[in-house]
Amino acid sequence: MSEPQTPTTAQPEASAPAAKPVRKKAPLRPLPKPEDVPRWIAGEEAPILGALFEKRTLKTFDALVMQIRKDELLPQHWQVITNLQAPPDEEFEALPEVGRLRVRYKDQELAQQRIEALRTGWQGLRGKRPALWDVGDLFVAMRRIYASGETFDFYQLLTATRDVWRDLTLPFGQQQLDLLWNVLELVRVKTKK
Repeated sequence: MSEPQTPTTAQPEASAPAAKPVRKKAPLRPLPKPEDVPRWIAGEEAPILGALFEKRTLKTFDALVMQIRKDELLPQHWQVITNLQAPPDEEFEALPEVGRLRVRYKDQELAQQRIEALRTGWQGLRGKRPALWDVGDLFVAMRRIYASGETFDFYQLLTATRDVWRDLTLPFGQQQLDLLWNVLELVRVKTKK
């Protein structure tokens, strides 16, 4: 005779701990390649350079400027402090460098975008002529734009400023382009995807 078998009760299997939901990473944003900055300085279009200044806050921009200052590319006291108001827009329109930009750009819509970006920088610098800006002035203008909290296309400002400096016949313009090249290379290296 066989022994009676005890009925087996199914033991619940130890459940595996619930897997944590996988957080999807945001797609990497494209950033300029090493060859993009010199091509742009030479006069080519490279809209990818605008990505260096997108998605930044005033705080991250200030941290970036600290890195630039640490590498001694901008003077330690780079920010112009003034409470003066910018002159009327008619003075901006009468500037020779603005007239040269209108002639430079064959596409009138592009000319308008870049001149408006330059006007915003000019207002941020309280009417300082773009032909007299140095790289430090450009970054002061950019900081004031960040501080305003408005959405802005920094590529248009950078390119308009580059073209103003390219049109200068004195060595000052080339010196500023060389310095801007170095600053943009540093920003490119320090910017994370």
